[in-house]
Amino acid sequence: MRAEAVGNSQITIRRKRPRVVTGAITTGLLGALAFGGGLAATAPASAASLLRVTSDRPLSAAPAALPASDWPAYLDGPLHASFSPAQTAITSANAATLVQKWHFTTGSPYLASPTVAASSVFIGSARGWFYKLSETTGKVLDKVYIGRQPKLTCPATGVTSTATVAASPAGHVITVYVAGGDGYLYALKASDLKVEWRSAVGIPSAKINNFYNWASPTVADGKVYMGVSSNCDTPLIRGGVIAYNQATGKKLAQFYAVPAGAKNAGASVWSSIGVAPDGDVYATTGNGPVAKPRLDHSESILKLSPSALKLLGSFKVPARQVTSDGDFGGSPVFFGGDVGACNKNGIFYALDRATMKLAWSARIATAAGGTGECLAAPAYNGTDLFVAGMKTKIGATSYRGSVQERVASTGALVWSTGMPGGVIGSPTLDGGGVLTAGAYSSPPAGIYLLNASTGAIVRKLAGGMTFGQSVFASKWLFCANSKGVTAWALPAG
Repeated sequence: MRAEAVGNSQITIRRKRPRVVTGAITTGLLGALAFGGGLAATAPASAASLLRVTSDRPLSAAPAALPASDWPAYLDGPLHASFSPAQTAITSANAATLVQKWHFTTGSPYLASPTVAASSVFIGSARGWFYKLSETTGKVLDKVYIGRQPKLTCPATGVTSTATVAASPAGHVITVYVAGGDGYLYALKASDLKVEWRSAVGIPSAKINNFYNWASPTVADGKVYMGVSSNCDTPLIRGGVIAYNQATGKKLAQFYAVPAGAKNAGASVWSSIGVAPDGDVYATTGNGPVAKPRLDHSESILKLSPSALKLLGSFKVPARQVTSDGDFGGSPVFFGGDVGACNKNGIFYALDRATMKLAWSARIATAAGGTGECLAAPAYNGTDLFVAGMKTKIGATSYRGSVQERVASTGALVWSTGMPGGVIGSPTLDGGGVLTAGAYSSPPAGIYLLNASTGAIVRKLAGGMTFGQSVFASKWLFCANSKGVTAWALPAG
């Protein structure tokens, strides 16, 4: 195993050789997320060109034939690169001059990320409404109610799922796929949010908060994939992955991560499904029952077949590194021939996709004080990963969070920047060398812009507890947090 420890200063210079992480690994609890009463590099030709094809199966395409200026899905698509190389207008040199173009607050707060496509912004709110906003003005163009769960055994929650916009297989109609707070997966016509179909993921009980759609749908190769998860582990449910027919919503297959039976509940798939260039499906899972946190496929990174969701391989967190509530909260990300994800124990694991064996691991967050979790999926620019986490220590200084650049092939640390707030949501990278990171913890919560080359913080945008990913699209930056949805652009943009 190759590993890299956190550096010795706020901005850390690239090292020639990584250091090995030693010592016991523990972490605290991270409860259900809730707001208030509820919850630069040279740009490659395409996201697919970032990845090495390891199979003769067709390359997994982007979710739709949409313009490169759009951001059509959570983490920008099934490859989860969170990198928009075509967006070069906003740079580290001019990011400090960004001005707010519009601010939308109705239905706030927001845990979901904005999806920008078809000249619109699509997003669901904590109050259960799903909105279509004008990309240029923020005006509400349409809205539809897709469910909110009341406070029973967990905090009240609305829509956390981030939408995917893609052309439907039949007729190539631009369609919005999103999971509602009512336990259903929806296909909505992008033009007017008319329901084309809806299919059950896990219908919540009227007496307890059991099932909840934390995951965002992933669209690839004519299928829609969804993770099945509990609301806040009170109670746990039987986690897994479901594949649906993109055109009809018919359930094609379901993979269960733990055996049947109430005592075996667990292994929720909170994160979103990744689809590799060869078409294989990857999922990350949460903890098993309290007495059996590693039960079956709990706390694992799974490799599944595309249609039948048969298990092709898996990696489980080593027993010595298991912590209380040690979910894989971060979605799987593909880089080179590897796949990786962050665990709440504060460690990022990189696996060889062909063997599902550990290639390297790196500590992103400390395990002390119960706030050392890592839940973010890193951004990937073709050579390096940009990873974010919660509480960490750089040198002798402790920070509530950090953002790091690491060499994707080895995990070697390039730089590490301490953040004033803990970073839970995934960072985003544009082609102009700007990296975004949202701080969740308050009072210094908000959206930060960093120079991707050095890690230096360039600007703090709107305050507010930030869980969702900010996105670069149409030469603008779109953000969502506890204060609402905002659009930012250069003064002349």
